Amino acid sequence: MKMIIDKKNRKYIIQDEEFHCEKGVIPKEDIVNADVGDVLQTHMGKKYRVINPNINDYIDLMKRNCSILLPQDLGLIVGFTGVGYSSKIVESGTGAGSSLLFFANIVGPEGHVYSYEIREDFVKIIRENIDGTDFDNITLNHQDVTEGFNEEDESIDLVFLDLPSPHEVIKDAYRILKVGSFIAVYTPYVEQFQRVFKELERAGFKDIKIREGNVRELEIKKGRTRPNSRMAGHTGYITFARKI
Repeated sequence: MKMIIDKKNRKYIIQDEEFHCEKGVIPKEDIVNADVGDVLQTHMGKKYRVINPNINDYIDLMKRNCSILLPQDLGLIVGFTGVGYSSKIVESGTGAGSSLLFFANIVGPEGHVYSYEIREDFVKIIRENIDGTDFDNITLNHQDVTEGFNEEDESIDLVFLDLPSPHEVIKDAYRILKVGSFIAVYTPYVEQFQRVFKELERAGFKDIKIREGNVRELEIKKGRTRPNSRMAGHTGYITFARKI
């Protein structure tokens, strides 16, 4: 897989086939023979630099039919739970697969991500997005997670939930987590995390904290530097708790 990018940072994933865009056509032969760092040019003279896409590039450009978690939220989860290479993660509410692919990249080939998605239309898109990568550390379950997780007791390093009613699976999440491991629950509304908080306490989780991951980008222009006026003021709340 290769990616091309123009001077305005517009990105396109390219395959070994002719590339078409509003600025012209890049022949298949040029794409097949291109190396990272090369500059490709359409027949209309538009230039693109060839680069290797990272996981964030791929997530930005992959197919979706729903909103996805943003890097500031995903980074917050990794930063506060300490998951990394060889970790085993369970997540539910996969959507288009942004968190699934992000975690698969983090845990590496020695780790594994087990994902649960109930909607058939989402599962189809997720499988297409997985097929566009070389990850072989993913298990995708087309299953209602409220019926219970498939994983064994105390076998998982992190449970991440992005569900309309996450409180319904918190008790079983406690079962599959290793002692000392974390659960992270993403909720867009205050009323949701209030109920999640109570269920976490009832299940036996400790050190419960709720965090919000807003990022403010600065707009840099000559003589005019200020926060970007199109900043996302809120994405969601992430509730963290630990099995101790």
